[in-house]
Amino acid sequence: MATINQIQKGFARFVDAHVAVACEGWQRAIVAGSAGLLAANLPNLIKVYGSTPAVAALGVYSPESGTVNIDALYNAFVPHLGGEKIPIAIPKVCTIKLGKEEIDILVRYIKEA
Repeated sequence: MATINQIQKGFARFVDAHVAVACEGWQRAIVAGSAGLLAANLPNLIKVYGSTPAVAALGVYSPESGTVNIDALYNAFVPHLGGEKIPIAIPKVCTIKLGKEEIDILVRYIKEA
């Protein structure tokens, strides 16, 4: 289980080290700045989306403890990626590709936070 604070810190570290570097100049500033704002707003996002029936049915967020079961999410989705990297387009800025290796790093950063 990971606290919201751990997720915020791990996400911010991951974006700085692995996502923003995929962009250059003003695009890097937009990605890094937006990620910082997103990380700061993460507690609100998790509270809002964690209480929706679809997310609640997954059983990965505990509103009582404010924790997310990162291992359950990882085990449910990552094995299905295969060797493919998923392109994530940041409209009019850049496109990044995330695969198992990048997700492993993100999860490690979250757990280390």
